[in-house]
Amino acid sequence: MKRILISVIVPVILMTSAIPSYSCTSVIISSTVTDSGRPIMLKHRDTDEMDNRVEYFRGSSHSFIALVNSNSKGGEAWAGTNSAGFCIMNTASYNIKDDNVPESKMDKEGIIIFKALGICSSSEDFENFLDTLPKPWGIEANFGIIDAYGDAVYYEVNNHSWVKYDVNDKKIAPKGYRTVTNFCESGRKKDVMGYERYLTANDIFDELFSSPDPGGISHHEIFNNVSRSYRNHILGVDYVKDYDKMKSTGIFNGMSVDQDFIPRKITSASVVFEGVGLNENPLHTLMWTILGYPACSVAIPLFVGNGDHLPDYMKKSSSSDNSALCNAALKIKDKYVFPLSVSNGKRYVDLAAIIKGENGKPSLLSCCKKTENKIDGEFGNLFSKWVGGFVDDDKFYFLYDRMASDFIKHYYMNFSDFMQ
Repeated sequence: MKRILISVIVPVILMTSAIPSYSCTSVIISSTVTDSGRPIMLKHRDTDEMDNRVEYFRGSSHSFIALVNSNSKGGEAWAGTNSAGFCIMNTASYNIKDDNVPESKMDKEGIIIFKALGICSSSEDFENFLDTLPKPWGIEANFGIIDAYGDAVYYEVNNHSWVKYDVNDKKIAPKGYRTVTNFCESGRKKDVMGYERYLTANDIFDELFSSPDPGGISHHEIFNNVSRSYRNHILGVDYVKDYDKMKSTGIFNGMSVDQDFIPRKITSASVVFEGVGLNENPLHTLMWTILGYPACSVAIPLFVGNGDHLPDYMKKSSSSDNSALCNAALKIKDKYVFPLSVSNGKRYVDLAAIIKGENGKPSLLSCCKKTENKIDGEFGNLFSKWVGGFVDDDKFYFLYDRMASDFIKHYYMNFSDFMQ
């Protein structure tokens, strides 16, 4: 059964002290407000599965690439894009389930995403796909989708129904974008989760879209301003912006409680999808992917292409199920970002290491910036030639494969102080 709901967001609600094992922060930006005419979608992933990688699959109708848990036995994905330009992700919800289906039969969102990537070309296909599945679906989540037909939508889904929010509709998203965390607007108000991150994300995007070039927002701005934000709406602080002032006045010493930032200790990846404009080749869809904690890792441009063009360090390695990039980022995170391991030490994040640098080492954020500027410059030049028709498909894929193999070298070089 389908229902269309148009309303405003729920009022501020105090959260319980429980911390969900699965939670994420996301946004969808309509192509109507981007200079490129491309829709954009973010999934900032929080989970208790820290090891994840990207893999290439051949579905029954479409090939696709997807973010998967390294220990997955197959058939699950948590974000991805396919050869039709269909992109999908999810965020957990905790307030829309309205039945007694036991927990053992829930958490099927990853299965739904995996199956949808193999068969769906559009948001309409996804709706039809859901409606043909036997119920209960084993779902309590928000799904986000952008596609090559210009659709940019969220779905709030429980075991037997879904609610659609069209981000292209000014009544739904008057500013051209919609942020979603871990609650459904149509769900129970008393069980809202992730509201603090929702408020912070809205603050950030409101500022980005009030900048001198609001339509020029890109994956770069999203990762740096959202996935690597140390801002808390409730406390009214932004540690990246106000670090020097707060440190000099003795307000804090460089350490902070890891509470309600968008990046958290349970953050395992961050993905920005850049879709295509109408009548553009859907294979031009990009899946910019950070594996691991965002302040310790970098965004790699990925796409479906004419076969598996994923760099080796993003996939299962020869020695383990884990990605080499994710492994490196997790080691840096554990040693430098969350260095305290006894008592409640795991709840504290070292913002000095992230924002300013310490003990003769550069800041982790500066390492991210330096590496990504290099990657963006090299890839952006090649990609624009491909999209513009100055480089054919075969040459683009050949040059990308050779270029992408060096991205990890840029990472190791710029993060070398943290590899010891």
